[in-house]
Amino acid sequence: MRAREACSTALMTAACLATNYALVGVPNVKLMDLLVFASGFLFGTKVGVSVAVLTWLIYGTLNPYGFCLPILVATAASETIYGLAGGLLGSSRGPGWLEEDGLAWSSYKLAVLGFSLTAAYDLLTNLAFSLTFGIPFLLALACGAWFAIVHEVSNAALFAACTPALLRVSRLLGQSPGEREVSRSGGQ
Repeated sequence: MRAREACSTALMTAACLATNYALVGVPNVKLMDLLVFASGFLFGTKVGVSVAVLTWLIYGTLNPYGFCLPILVATAASETIYGLAGGLLGSSRGPGWLEEDGLAWSSYKLAVLGFSLTAAYDLLTNLAFSLTFGIPFLLALACGAWFAIVHEVSNAALFAACTPALLRVSRLLGQSPGEREVSRSGGQ
């Protein structure tokens, strides 16, 4: 990993951890998912996935709610969907697509994306919970429904609200992650 990627990974992981611990009293409302997505979008897939895994390795081990290895593995693996989605979106379309249809429409698209990614994350982690503790999957979904709804709706709102900031940071960086990956490999 190059120095820029290592620094980006460390800073974004620290931001994820700081916000997780700051919001520990608010169940399932976290900035981490958005920050992992932004890591992938701004710095590439490798950084996004690394931030996801490192954040969960630390937060899942030093979790105020307790430690459970199968759940830690499931949450760390599931969190990578945010980094993957951010990295793929950033490298394939570049940050300019946020301006194509106007900010309101872009915010809506990111809200839908945030909701969808979170729904997938919640399904995967509820499946892991079901398998780990021997609870029927539908019962696990039913018991976790309230937490899932809070998680999905709050992420949709956060993704939408932070669209302008994501756009501004991508402009400050000066080029899309895809362009950075091409220039690193020797292309123009």
